[in-house]
Amino acid sequence: MQNSMTIEKMIAGQRSPRNPLIIEVLRDYGYVDARGMGVRTKIIPSMREHNGTEPQFELTDDYLKVVLWR
Repeated sequence: MQNSMTIEKMIAGQRSPRNPLIIEVLRDYGYVDARGMGVRTKIIPSMREHNGTEPQFELTDDYLKVVLWR
């Protein structure tokens, strides 16, 4: 992840867009709304509702892995 973003900050809803200009254009045209809030407000609650689990996040220098349990 870029800048000083961590898994904890991502779950808390902190935003750190890789390209702020593209995000602003997408927001202006209505393609995105609450940018940066999907993990906290959509993914985690949806997984809890679906099967009572939470996603597992694994961060290395090369990638971010997200496991969504069945």
